Amino acid sequence: MQRSTFLAEVRRRWGGLALAAISEKYADGLPQRAMADAARVRAYMIAEFGVSDTDASRDPSALCSDILRHLELSREAAARMAGEWRTLRREQILQLRLIKNMLTPLLPMRGLLEGDAPVLRDTRAWLKLIPMLP
Repeated sequence: MQRSTFLAEVRRRWGGLALAAISEKYADGLPQRAMADAARVRAYMIAEFGVSDTDASRDPSALCSDILRHLELSREAAARMAGEWRTLRREQILQLRLIKNMLTPLLPMRGLLEGDAPVLRDTRAWLKLIPMLP
């Protein structure tokens, strides 16, 4: 997928294969880890091949929706926990770390997340928490 000597169509197919492999790898559980891995692939595909209305893997709004659905904490709770993360239990720290891993791939594509759609507003608010997360 990242080999620039391949044709774009071949690279996009490799991206689809990577997403299928991630889905299979985590088929028995760990949906947040699967989302973090998939977010990296999808963000790369969006940056490299552009936004697509027909390919959900290259739709920034769909990616944001998928990530937000997997966060498992409210933004307020995450912000509260992030402020004191060094005092939290290991499981809570890991939960915050997974949130950071899911959100971080969106940082380079901030320009694509402008607009008034609720999912985009929520995503931008979450992105502001990244520097506070472990």
